[in-house]
Amino acid sequence: MNKTTLPTFRAKLYSYRFELLLASLLCVFVLNIFFPDNIYGGMAQAVYLPFQLLAATVLFESKRNLLRLVLLFAVLLVICRALDLFFIKNIQNELLLLYICFFGSVMLEVFRQIYHAHLITTKIVYAAVCGLLLIGYCGFYIFLTIEFHEPGSFNGLGQGVQAMNDLFYFSYVTILTVGYGDITPHTWIAKNATVLVAFTAYIYSLVVIATIVGEATRSKKKNGNGNGETGNS
Repeated sequence: MNKTTLPTFRAKLYSYRFELLLASLLCVFVLNIFFPDNIYGGMAQAVYLPFQLLAATVLFESKRNLLRLVLLFAVLLVICRALDLFFIKNIQNELLLLYICFFGSVMLEVFRQIYHAHLITTKIVYAAVCGLLLIGYCGFYIFLTIEFHEPGSFNGLGQGVQAMNDLFYFSYVTILTVGYGDITPHTWIAKNATVLVAFTAYIYSLVVIATIVGEATRSKKKNGNGNGETGNS
């Protein structure tokens, strides 16, 4: 009974994989309103990070080899985060690398599933939103890595923990092409990284929108032909 129940439960979770992932990504913005002090390592992350790890592992349920790799990233991420909080204070480089690997893997898997989708459903729309949010996540950790290695790479950042919050904000302002100008890249590597993240989000939006519109048009044509044939007969 347990052997049957577990796969059934996992299959049900997998059917809601994009809803889970979207909720785990969006909850960061909500929690940051109530716990604004430190989005990178404060109370908010203690709530949303386990949720994100669960949602990500569900996404890879059909790809067992990749699932093992993502689980490895997740376990290492939890261990390193605990060590960073309570014991060791100089493993920021390892943590940032794990974040980029983890969220980068999730982002690519979302892209793959969108590309291989045969029907445009509400789930694919959820997946498309997840993809854009994940580009922002990866951009945030890339910018954070640059700022850690070369302080002063971005103009307009606050002091200490506030700089991390500002880079999270800057990443999403960049991919949305809002460009308020309150935070700007200063060094050459920061400028290049900003262009890369913005370009990735721009191309992604074009491709995904074109794919969704194209598939929706084809579906309407098929339905129209089917109705026409039925009417003629």
